[in-house]
Amino acid sequence: MNSNAIILHKFQRDILKKMIVKRESRFNELLIDGLASEHVNYHLKKLISFGLVGKISGRYVLTDMGKDYSNLMDDEIKMIEKQPKTSVVVRAVRVNPDTGEVEHLLNKRLREPYFGKVGHITGKVRFGEKIEEAAARELMEETGLKAGRVEIEGIYRKMRHREDGSFVQDVFFYCSFVKDLSGEMIKRTEYQENFWLSETEYKRRYDIDLYDDFEWHNDVECRSFGFIENVDQAEDAF
Repeated sequence: MNSNAIILHKFQRDILKKMIVKRESRFNELLIDGLASEHVNYHLKKLISFGLVGKISGRYVLTDMGKDYSNLMDDEIKMIEKQPKTSVVVRAVRVNPDTGEVEHLLNKRLREPYFGKVGHITGKVRFGEKIEEAAARELMEETGLKAGRVEIEGIYRKMRHREDGSFVQDVFFYCSFVKDLSGEMIKRTEYQENFWLSETEYKRRYDIDLYDDFEWHNDVECRSFGFIENVDQAEDAF
């Protein structure tokens, strides 16, 4: 099935929304209120036929294409065209007054892709939205924090492929540095857990649960680096 022109029924999109918050799902976890189980089964089979969902040992999982589709999915989206995405990645730092260490604002993902992995705040740039506006909006939506200042540090293109060479991720990230934060941070939402992480803790967890490969540095001001294009094999978590 060509993912460039997939049109999903509302119930099929509802099933995908349930699946993005779990690594794998039982059938009864995908039931929809008011919809008979045989109808849910019908829509699951359609998702499998589209190549968006697979079934392993009686559990339902998102395929690579399903993860990619669900990452773009919105109630108004009817078709998905295969093209690089445009996103922002937000770098926010603070100095811990007790330890003197520079800490970075990161989150643990509780949805696909990269379920359970840790990285910077990221999000899509909306049509007609300025980069600085997108960075400030994503920061507010995901953490509850307001940025007093937003500066663009550079552009990072992340391209990831499987062993067979097929690409599963292609994103242009506008790397944004935010400063003068205000408000109370939301520690956890349905899709992520937010926290501050020091360089010492970062190094300890580097090989455990971090997926974010943006260059780590402790600059507390905007750091311009231009454009970087990074092509590598996808991690198993994607």
